[in-house]
Amino acid sequence: MRFCLPVFLSASLLCGEEPDLPLPTWESDELEALESGDYVPGSSLLGKIARELMASNNDEPIELDPAVRDLREPEPVEWSRVIGDEFLSAYFYEPSQGFLNDPQKLLTTQEYRDREGFLNYHARDTDIDLYVYLFDALQEIPETESLGSVVRSQFDQEKPVAVVFYFLGMPEKSQLVFSDRVVESVNQAERDKVIRMAVEEALEKSEPSSQLESFSIQLSIRLYWLEKVVARGGGDLASRKPLILPRVRIFEAEEKGVWDRLQEKPGLFYAVVVALVIVPAAGLGFMGRWIAERKRVYVFPDAEGTPLLDAPYAAGVGGVISFSSATTPPSSQKSEVPDYLQKM
Repeated sequence: MRFCLPVFLSASLLCGEEPDLPLPTWESDELEALESGDYVPGSSLLGKIARELMASNNDEPIELDPAVRDLREPEPVEWSRVIGDEFLSAYFYEPSQGFLNDPQKLLTTQEYRDREGFLNYHARDTDIDLYVYLFDALQEIPETESLGSVVRSQFDQEKPVAVVFYFLGMPEKSQLVFSDRVVESVNQAERDKVIRMAVEEALEKSEPSSQLESFSIQLSIRLYWLEKVVARGGGDLASRKPLILPRVRIFEAEEKGVWDRLQEKPGLFYAVVVALVIVPAAGLGFMGRWIAERKRVYVFPDAEGTPLLDAPYAAGVGGVISFSSATTPPSSQKSEVPDYLQKM
């Protein structure tokens, strides 16, 4: 931070000495006016406001303007329990345009896109399509309408379909109904368990959009397992093994061969697999490597030596280097001197 010194500072300030400045004092007339209440500090800055405060002497209460005084705090707006007539057709009489039906625009644009994207992904990954109709928490379904009638009139009963009436902010009011294809394969206890677990997962969140997200994810997981039950024509959700009829089981027992009997004994089965597959494969690998080593040929560059006594060539005497094998590396051949140069 930079400081600029005024030109009128005394020499003591310029030299770094601390001056003895006197404290400010009230003038006698100002002090009397302050004690009597005729003077308000800062009146020169506040101007008209300070003069009005002085005139009122702060004794009389300040009254609000009648137009402002009559204004009342607005009452909180609550959703009606009755669904508007303009939305009844979209909910109960017209086929759903997508997996997420929100004619009242209860979700924001981004929230709607996120939930609709998830339901589209669920439809691609699972055979049981999931349709969600959104209502406000306080709204009630008209007595003349029901979720069951919507499923029967708007959806194909031969396809596995799950339809949910979801109340945004109160997931415990949610209703779930399946098409006849699912009802015929899954018992009532398992169907009730699906909606119960989804509601419990949603209640762990406090924000309505987060509750809907958790509800959709958990419901999608449960529908994935219901799909397996529907695919095999019925059964218990807890039993996730394929359903085999007794006649088919007897036929398989009569037609079992050696390979089927080996599969019933894991220890013997793996031993046979190792003996029939792994051992021959390893033998073929070693044989291929041995053949490649046999066919390997080593090529040596021509060695050039220095002239002897500045002569361009010798007197008919040369050196010969020979190896016992052309297919063996030179480093493994210990004798590199030909026999005719060795001393007898």
